[in-house]
Amino acid sequence: MDDSTLISSSKAGLEHMLSITEEFYSLNNTSANHQKYVLISNSLPLTTTSTILPVEFHLVWFNIKGSRDFVKKQIASECNSFAATLHPAKLSAKQVVYLYNSVLIPKLEYRMQVTHLSASDCYVATRSVRSLVKHKANFFLSLPNPILYLSQALGLINLSSHLIQCHVNNLFLMANSSTPFIQCLFIYRLMLIQFRFLIPISPLLVDDWSLWSNMNIFKCDYIACTIASMVFTPFCLQHAQSSSTFPNLTLPGHTSLYLCMSPHVFKACLKVLRKRHLYYLLQLIAPSGSYLISWNAFRTAYIAQLEDKRGRSLPHKWYLDIKLHTTLSGSHDQLSDQYVRLPSATSSLVLLPGATTTQKNRHWLITLDDNGALLFGKQLTVQPKKDTCVIAHWISDCLSSPGDVIRLRPCPGCDAHVPFPSANKYTAVQPRCTFKVSLLRSMILPTNCERIRPSTSEVLSPYTWANLSITVIPYYRRLNLLPDFSSSSLVVEDDPTVAPLVDDQSLFSSSVPLPSGSHYRYYTDGSLINLGTPEVSMGWSWVQIIPDAGYLNSVTTYAHGTIRNWPSSTRAEAAAIYAALSVTLADSAVTIYTDSQAAIDGLRLCASSSYTNSRLFYKTTNFELWASIERLVHTKCLAVSPVKVKGHDGNYWNEFADSLANSAHHSDMAPLLPVDAYTSSHPVRLVYDHVVCESNPRRLFKLHFQATFLKDLLSLKRFQFVYSLYDKADYVVDWELTWFTLNFSPAHDASFQASHTARHYTFKFKLFLDDLPLLEKLKVTRSDFYIDLLTCRSCRDRMEDLIT
Repeated sequence: MDDSTLISSSKAGLEHMLSITEEFYSLNNTSANHQKYVLISNSLPLTTTSTILPVEFHLVWFNIKGSRDFVKKQIASECNSFAATLHPAKLSAKQVVYLYNSVLIPKLEYRMQVTHLSASDCYVATRSVRSLVKHKANFFLSLPNPILYLSQALGLINLSSHLIQCHVNNLFLMANSSTPFIQCLFIYRLMLIQFRFLIPISPLLVDDWSLWSNMNIFKCDYIACTIASMVFTPFCLQHAQSSSTFPNLTLPGHTSLYLCMSPHVFKACLKVLRKRHLYYLLQLIAPSGSYLISWNAFRTAYIAQLEDKRGRSLPHKWYLDIKLHTTLSGSHDQLSDQYVRLPSATSSLVLLPGATTTQKNRHWLITLDDNGALLFGKQLTVQPKKDTCVIAHWISDCLSSPGDVIRLRPCPGCDAHVPFPSANKYTAVQPRCTFKVSLLRSMILPTNCERIRPSTSEVLSPYTWANLSITVIPYYRRLNLLPDFSSSSLVVEDDPTVAPLVDDQSLFSSSVPLPSGSHYRYYTDGSLINLGTPEVSMGWSWVQIIPDAGYLNSVTTYAHGTIRNWPSSTRAEAAAIYAALSVTLADSAVTIYTDSQAAIDGLRLCASSSYTNSRLFYKTTNFELWASIERLVHTKCLAVSPVKVKGHDGNYWNEFADSLANSAHHSDMAPLLPVDAYTSSHPVRLVYDHVVCESNPRRLFKLHFQATFLKDLLSLKRFQFVYSLYDKADYVVDWELTWFTLNFSPAHDASFQASHTARHYTFKFKLFLDDLPLLEKLKVTRSDFYIDLLTCRSCRDRMEDLIT
């Protein structure tokens, strides 16, 4: 008997059964491992923790309120403990930096994987570590911090910049996940951010988050904080293809409300605006296009119950603020010129909105369904808190005769019928068809019958559809400007990473078409010139050959062109392969002849779908280009076989392809490979200063922050002379000697011993930072000892300064 389950309705019964099992074990001279016993009960009293208390899950701490205080204290405690432990140890500064970067930083990264801390919070938390490193390196405490973070110096990891690169990298992988559910979840979260913050466009398109950054809902939203953290860098996440899910509606006449309101008023009234479905100024502009809707008109047309206990209805703070910022002073709600829009068609008819109805005051309604079809009906029940109601469906032939008065008759039953079993409670006639409609999109229809009786077979309205359509359709569509949060927009294709192919074949020469299932042979090559200069250029080419087909040297056709950004010879080779596969017919076998081993390795990775695996592709250089090649292989069902040929070995076709690639640099006829053609394989792409990133995001962020630290270092007052370096007549700096000095290691000088390294390390940075008691400094501090005419013995004829 390996496993047994004991079930009892009471504690005493379970104890009795356990005693029997123990007797059984004793009788058979066996024993049970009591450590593996599991007790399951359905009557355990569970007490909930406070919403502000942290809860641990796999060493990551959360709380319901989303407070960061506990994690902030944890990080500071870890850093203080690290510094206190290593302070008495006999370690060099480099050893302390190594332990911090390799041991403490991964631990802090794990604890903060769902938490964002500001740069100031990270600065305060790591203060003890910086002091320890300066102490071990024999530096002054006033040493500029950028010298600690530069990789050419101490290389201490900056916690704030490290967290930004980790969070952005995780978000980038989530957006491009190879799992459809994760992609759906990411899109849903972006929509939720739109709704919560009243943003009418995709959050990835927001340039300034300062309006929301102090809100609690923003601080608790990990994705919003991650997107906002990139605003202060040249990086941004961008949708690879414009989608109807996130339309950019910031067009003239579609001004977002947060752009024409005071920030503090918008923050205070965010919930009210969201409840009223107000996103754009367009929703508050009169049909004439030149005036703001008056408060009384808005209250009547949009909101049913705004009166206070005394029956008054004063303008809300948000309305007064919009009026202040969008209208001319003393002009009776006339809009400023930048907010005026074209007038819309108006009708002389005045219909009351359905939102003014109540359960005791039910009316006939006219509205539209999701497909834009007309709906008529008599209200049965009203749910004012949900802004919905249930109507008994009636139909009309007014669309076939829009000039006649509207005649209604009971619906005999249709496909959209919604059962309403309690209808007899509210009407004497059991309806055959009912609908639930929105009060915010319905209007009251005047008729000759306010109550449906058993004998009622037809109801007349004094208006025609030709007159009503001018009022009803714009009223229904006024709320269509808000983002689409329906579940239908979250549908992901079977292969979510495959975006529609960009049709750029017109830019390339077409290959000679062969019958389906034929064998295509291409020689491809790439060319790179002027690397490291502004004139850098990459050219590519492919040559199609068909042996024994009557063509000169078997060359049937060829093409060449250029590609930009991230220059390398491998990228040029990959561009040639992409261009060749773009013009190849589907269901074909393809042999690629190339002299690049890197291109062959890349093609082999395409066979294993490495560039659609969200945990692998981002570590590869040129991953967007290779992902597009992989997509072509799979969507066209191509069987690609790479063959290595020796370069510059007399192979005619390879030499021909090489000459074509070289000629592309200076040819006006060589097409440029469009960026959108090969960077749309993943739903979201990382962009640096309008250039799509195709390398490891974490490495790119690290390089960016290193450049930022160097800029911060050179912006110090002691380096103001650097700005004079632009005048080459006065200053000439030997940068090779400068960086050699900063990167000095004992290997450069055999006479240096290990004990001298730390002292030299400190000396060179004090010299670099002008912290040594040089003659020029002593002449300033002790002018009584050192006169101005005194010069350095080494310089003899020149005053000593930091340059010399």
